[in-house]
Amino acid sequence: MTNLRQVAYGVPSNNDALTVRFGIEDGIFKAQGIDLSVHVVYGGPEIAAAFDTGAVSIGSLGAPSGIPAMAAGKQFRVIASGCRQKPHMFLGVRKGLDTYEQLKGKKIGLLSIGSCPSWIVQKILSHHGLEAGRDVDLVPLNEDYPHIIDFVRDGRIDACLATEPNLSIGEDQDILNIWAAAYDDRYLPRFQWIVRVANLDLIEHDPELIETVLRGCRRSARHAHQNAGRFAQFIARYYGASQQAAERAVRRELPLYQLDCELDMVGLQNAVDMLHELGGIDRPRNAAEFTDLRFQPVSLEA
Repeated sequence: MTNLRQVAYGVPSNNDALTVRFGIEDGIFKAQGIDLSVHVVYGGPEIAAAFDTGAVSIGSLGAPSGIPAMAAGKQFRVIASGCRQKPHMFLGVRKGLDTYEQLKGKKIGLLSIGSCPSWIVQKILSHHGLEAGRDVDLVPLNEDYPHIIDFVRDGRIDACLATEPNLSIGEDQDILNIWAAAYDDRYLPRFQWIVRVANLDLIEHDPELIETVLRGCRRSARHAHQNAGRFAQFIARYYGASQQAAERAVRRELPLYQLDCELDMVGLQNAVDMLHELGGIDRPRNAAEFTDLRFQPVSLEA
């Protein structure tokens, strides 16, 4: 197909936008007339800065990374939900540690300070009587994030708050056990985590492109859901993981995916409230301030 428009889809790590990557490989976005590529800027605040300047005009990040940036006046808005609407982050702890008390004095690895896990791990730890910075050290990995399981294996960190398939790879290699899922009722039972966002200039001047990208995202998500076996094969190949680990990751996550880009506004408000509680924003805010709802599924072709 010729004359495809090139579009960069920004994300904060190599672990993001797996269904988008799958859809790219299977030609779903090209069928929409765009040559979509995934552009990684490691770290939540870092990718938020790229969305603000328009260095990357559309993509996804976690709400806890995007909301403080928008509250500070950054020039992008939430337009849709990602597939990982629930906080699909898991606390994996190296073998040999068995209780939260034993985490005292230990190191928990995560993407970056200011990224989603740096906020969400505080909710998990506080539930178990621990405080980040006082009882455990948070270790930002940034560009080393793709090697987070290697860091656990080598003893450079003792635990991690990360996404699949990292945890399934760690289980497969007998390196760690999963202690907690962030979406558990004890921590964040209703929460809008991954959000798709667009720069304000793109929203104003090219809403048709946004609709096209979102249509491709929806079709890619449904494609992955309807072809779980092939999706697992794609993940195994992409990560160099075993098929067993990839299938475990897909079984753990896929049933919980939001396939239609539909925002959970109650969950988004809960994310805003959590950030105020933890000091990420300086005053109570309404989630609607950070959204542009014209691109929600009711207005888009299925």
